[in-house]
Amino acid sequence: MRTSSALALALAPALAACGPEAGPPQGEAIECAIGPGADFARDCTVEIAAGEALVIHHPGGGFRRFVREGGGLLPLDGADPLVMVAQDPAGGIEFAIAGDRYRLPPPGEAE
Repeated sequence: MRTSSALALALAPALAACGPEAGPPQGEAIECAIGPGADFARDCTVEIAAGEALVIHHPGGGFRRFVREGGGLLPLDGADPLVMVAQDPAGGIEFAIAGDRYRLPPPGEAE
């Protein structure tokens, strides 16, 4: 038996236990620009978790977690600071972290 065949047989039970691929994240679609120089597109999803926490899911499977504090957002993971870019009078915001940019609609606005 070839080494590659033996390895494939050894890994088969582990791969079978992985289960089906998860579906898209639940939540509201928002505009984001992932990576330096990227254009905004409605590719990210924002999920409300545990009341004041937000999770923004990227189209490639990555995500960022935030908590609402004092009328703004604070990142929960990592050391990269959040930079507020713009805020509209209705309460929508645009912000950036480490080359990624996001636009959140005003609270309660369904899009």
